[in-house]
Amino acid sequence: MKKEKNQAGKKRPRFSYKAMDFSKKTALWGIIFLLPWLFGFIFFFLRPLVETIWYSLCDLELVNNRYVGTFNGLENFKYVLTVDTHYNQMLTEALINMVKEVPFQIFVALFIAILLNGEYKGRGFFRAVFVIPIILATGVATFDLSETSLAAQASESVFKMDWLTDLVVNSGIPQELTSLLTTYVTSIFTIVTTCGVQVLLFLSGLQAISPSLYEVAQMEGCTAFETFCKITLPMVSPTILVCLVYSMAESFANAQVSYNSTTTMAFSAYIRDQLTAGGPQFCGYSAAMSAIYLVVSLAAIGIVCGIVSKGVFYYD
Repeated sequence: MKKEKNQAGKKRPRFSYKAMDFSKKTALWGIIFLLPWLFGFIFFFLRPLVETIWYSLCDLELVNNRYVGTFNGLENFKYVLTVDTHYNQMLTEALINMVKEVPFQIFVALFIAILLNGEYKGRGFFRAVFVIPIILATGVATFDLSETSLAAQASESVFKMDWLTDLVVNSGIPQELTSLLTTYVTSIFTIVTTCGVQVLLFLSGLQAISPSLYEVAQMEGCTAFETFCKITLPMVSPTILVCLVYSMAESFANAQVSYNSTTTMAFSAYIRDQLTAGGPQFCGYSAAMSAIYLVVSLAAIGIVCGIVSKGVFYYD
């Protein structure tokens, strides 16, 4: 009796990992994996974001080597949207390029992941090949193969698209669709070298599918196409949503737009050039450009993900 009273009188610890159910453990690990991003956001990104928004609403003056702002409302935004002759055109072009590039990138990444998920010799080597661009695209190893003369000559020699353009045009396909198809084919090198993260995400999603589902489909006599449409595609739909968010964010971050109809430059480079164009006043204009681009990017990602998420299948 005394032992039972002592055991009943003992207080349970306030936090016990072993006593937590599976959902709480999953939420805990989610928070743990989120902490590095949260730390970086609070200490490295939040203050510049707040300052950019404040600068976009001010007339800036340089006093004692420091920018001092006087609130002017939406004047900088009015200048950017109504006076700047390039910004609206370049913003529209960035959105159009995102719509063209992201679906094709998702398709290529899923196709490569399905190939790499097969059972064959050398699978580990081919998987490593698609991780190499991720490693090379970080730190001091950053470089763009598509801008080197050797890669340019190789792409020109391999992807001669005149015959394909003539073939498609003579077949009666509209010119707009012809240009889109040729753009996809000529940009396949860039797409493959930039979809390494998406390939890894799709690989993890494919490997999480239970083999018993494919066994049942085979017993029922489903074709490979039916198996893909009814099992593979629904099961990886959450991964498609994640890859979609990543690809759209990357597309906006690295958007290449036409400038003066003669040259192509990064959208971020255009905003940076406006910052250094002259005087503190242009700092407010550049801040307004950055704020508009951020809002448009977040709105586009939110709208697309809101539509796609309705068709996402979550397996319990």
